Amino acid sequence: MLGKRTHYSGCWRPSVAVGLSTLFLLILTSCTYRGAIDQSATIKFTWFSYLNGDDIREVCTAGAPDSFRLVYNGSYNEQLRAYEVVGNGAAGGNYTARVMRGGGLRLSQFSLRDPQAVAGWTVSRTQLAPDRMVALTTALADSGAFAPAPKGLRMASEQFYWVSAACRGGQFYFNAWLFPSERFAQLTFPAVLFGYDQTGLAVNAPRDIPPIERGGSTTGRSERDLHFGLEVADNGLVAGPTF
Repeated sequence: MLGKRTHYSGCWRPSVAVGLSTLFLLILTSCTYRGAIDQSATIKFTWFSYLNGDDIREVCTAGAPDSFRLVYNGSYNEQLRAYEVVGNGAAGGNYTARVMRGGGLRLSQFSLRDPQAVAGWTVSRTQLAPDRMVALTTALADSGAFAPAPKGLRMASEQFYWVSAACRGGQFYFNAWLFPSERFAQLTFPAVLFGYDQTGLAVNAPRDIPPIERGGSTTGRSERDLHFGLEVADNGLVAGPTF
């Protein structure tokens, strides 16, 4: 956990002094996501909120369209894939795929003088017909996206995992799946999402990352990379040091 924080102009500022090692974790967790994920500054300051689906939670009330956000952390400093599907009035959905190679933010790339640097997403968009929207919703249900999240699950940025934030029938659902695990192996929604993905960028296949290659150790990793940890709580995430 990050300890006590105070809210200021849509962002979270630490109420106590922090060291440099904590600063970059605060960067990712500091602000509430309000859109514009294509901008580099958005990734730098609202990535945690984006994963947590804070913007979806806020508008997920009775009568709201179904909205799904599925994020694949293909080892953060190697590849990120983000999928947004929002229901439309024709019972179908608006589908957006985003892929970033080389990670969202390396320490060597961070600069307070250049917070608007190019984010580097490759984007494709398409319309999903009603039957395809139903197929995706079914795959999400079969994968457990609308079931209780695995509270206590810890995920390091170097690992491979999926995170989902969904508004379905006016109710918000959060979930996460870490590789390797039986839950991850049983996922069916990734194949559906990939089938509509026109970015042309291959999926960074999941592999087991031993503890020595995670943020808790400096062996086997680059100091240029960003390292952080996430933990699943009640229908959402908490942030903390790498595990």
